[in-house]
Amino acid sequence: MNPIAAVHAAARRWRPARRPEAVPLKWAWPAYLSAVDQLIYAAGKGYYATQGRLGVPGGPPVTASQYSDTPNVALAQWVLASLGVFSVAMALAAVRPWGGLIPRPLLLLGLWGTAALAAVSQIHVAREALLDSGTPGWSGRAAVQGVVGLCLWLAMAWLFTRRRGQNATAAVKTARGAE
Repeated sequence: MNPIAAVHAAARRWRPARRPEAVPLKWAWPAYLSAVDQLIYAAGKGYYATQGRLGVPGGPPVTASQYSDTPNVALAQWVLASLGVFSVAMALAAVRPWGGLIPRPLLLLGLWGTAALAAVSQIHVAREALLDSGTPGWSGRAAVQGVVGLCLWLAMAWLFTRRRGQNATAAVKTARGAE
């Protein structure tokens, strides 16, 4: 492939779909459940931010040393709550028509980056809850809920990665209709 064709191919990948469509529910349900899960997370973080508390609802109690390490507890919790809301937007962008206006590589980066961060945190929670290592207080329910949420996020990211662009899907439907 010559350099000019390579540049044009890269530009096509970053161009939004012309007529984005919603993903059918049979493929979109992991995104909707992930959005609900992240909305619950954001609400919990927002609730703790209003009280000036560290931690997660359902998590272990936070020690005094952790409070001394965090100069502005409410700000830290509000930032984490806003990241939860951002995750909701990313999950919905993967399946709603307005998400087709976001360049696909950028959305893929966000989906897989969030999946990697969620995997790190859920491995930590599952290890502490199921193997009783480290901080006591994590419930098995929190570990299971986290692992299920991670699996949903990974399924959504995988389905979005495997899905072809909207224009390619329309071309396949047109070709099948002509047969």
